[in-house]
This record gives sequence, C-alpha cells and structure tokens, in this order.
Amino acid sequence: MFKKEFLSHFLATITWLVIISLLRWNWYLDLIWLWLGGLLGTFLFDIDHWLYLLVVNPHELTSQRVKHLFDQKRFKEASSLVVSTTQERIRLPFHNALFQVILYILCFFVLTSTNNLLGAGLVMGMALHLLKDEFHGLFKEEERFGDWLFWPLRVDVSRQNQKFFVILMLLIFLGLNLLLI
Repeated sequence: MFKKEFLSHFLATITWLVIISLLRWNWYLDLIWLWLGGLLGTFLFDIDHWLYLLVVNPHELTSQRVKHLFDQKRFKEASSLVVSTTQERIRLPFHNALFQVILYILCFFVLTSTNNLLGAGLVMGMALHLLKDEFHGLFKEEERFGDWLFWPLRVDVSRQNQKFFVILMLLIFLGLNLLLI
C-alpha cells in the first residue's frame, strides 16, 4: 500500500515538474531547485501522520505503540507501524480543507513575493500532494472523504459540494502554476 501511494505521488510530482519545466521555456540549472523543492514538499507533507500520533493524539493506542518503539530505538518498526495504520487517521492536521485554503494563500505569497524556486517548489509540491489525495479520496474512498477533508468545519458537506470544492481547488492550483511559468 505504502509503495503504491509513494509511487503515485512521485509520478504525479514528476509529471507536474516536467510540464512546468517545459512551459517555462528557459531550462537553466536553477530548475534543479524547483525540482528539489517539489519532491521535498510532496513527501514532507506526510509528516502530519507523525504529528497526529506524537503530538495531537498521543493517548491513542497506535500513538502509544509508536512511542514505545521509539523509546526502544526501533525506528524502522515504528515507521512500518505508522505506514500500516495510515487509514486509521482521518483528522490529520494538514490533510484538510481549512489547511488547504491557508496553503494556497501561502503559495500565492511565495510565488508572487520571491524568486526562490526551492520555496516555490516546496509549497506547490505540498499543494499537489493534497490535491492528489483529494482526487483519490473523492473517487476511491467516497464514504470517508468528507470526514477527513472537512472535519475542521464541523458541518456535513454534501457530495456535490465536495466535488465543487475539489474542482475549485484544482482550478486555483492551475492558476497558481501560471505564476511559475
């Protein structure tokens, strides 16, 4: 499961980076920073599973098991446990609609106020990761999708509004990419 998700995020990020690189029409060595930031942002985004377990909900059974493995310096087993229990966690600090709106504001700020391609790649990689997870959730995990994406809002969002939100976020993401070109 983890390898499949890792590969799908990797391929989505590489595809996005190739398209952006081709559309920029100037292939300087500086694009390495965009690629590094994009890849780092994509995989850094999964840190919220660790935050959930170790900071947000340390009282849960999985959290206690991970902490116990950490105390015993069995880091590889702790990582395997986190990966194998990913589906248990639906109220992640970064995988939700409220954070996505904040992230898009941050993306706009970074893209318009600096020429730092590492930072631009980092925030856009994070945005792409969340958008990819949303499309996966929208079409594959229909029952749980509203629970994990809209939990901070504490309202029941209809299926039609969920689709509208994801399409709106896709359009905003595409618009933000125009600032990279």
